[in-house]
Amino acid sequence: MKRKPKSVFVIGMAIMMISACNNARVPANLQQKLDSVKALEQLELLRAQGITVGQEVNPLQEFYDSLAIQPLPLQYSDNYIAELPNYQTVPQPLVQLMNFEGRVSTKAIALPETASLRLMLLAGNDGDNRVSLWLYTLGSDYYPVDKINLYRPVQNSIKADEMLSTEFSITSDYEVFLTTYKADHKKNSQRLFTVDELLHFKEWKTE
Repeated sequence: MKRKPKSVFVIGMAIMMISACNNARVPANLQQKLDSVKALEQLELLRAQGITVGQEVNPLQEFYDSLAIQPLPLQYSDNYIAELPNYQTVPQPLVQLMNFEGRVSTKAIALPETASLRLMLLAGNDGDNRVSLWLYTLGSDYYPVDKINLYRPVQNSIKADEMLSTEFSITSDYEVFLTTYKADHKKNSQRLFTVDELLHFKEWKTE
């Protein structure tokens, strides 16, 4: 009977120590819960826009796999930019993952995939119905590695003869040609790009 108070005291101290340890873990546990809630909210946004995301599925991969394929070669035309045939609307959460914010009506299409190359075309309205078109390279995790601006609306300047427009073409060998024209339709310059082993666009000198 004399040992009982001591046992109760020991048990009480143990409970206090366990409680203190639990309290010390509260901030970390709370942050983990907040991160989980944020992740769930992002998944719900994607599901609400028609993208079903499993626990181990990359949303960018799932979206990429759902895209139509743009046949090559591809040549610029006014109709192509105006219609963006077979392009699919990009959900806003994915627009942010692609670092393509600041535009509206973002749409995408994939290029034919090879063993080492995965490319996606993204088009967006920069305002006043001025559509720009970008070509992205995607890594093995389907996140963007590099991008290049293929087309932008006519750039206005003080002098009419200095107005510039850019046209593009992509060959079946994934060579990207960008040609700049002046307002009088005279060719100003042409640039050639290819994709290197690190999935970056590399510019080559042209005559």
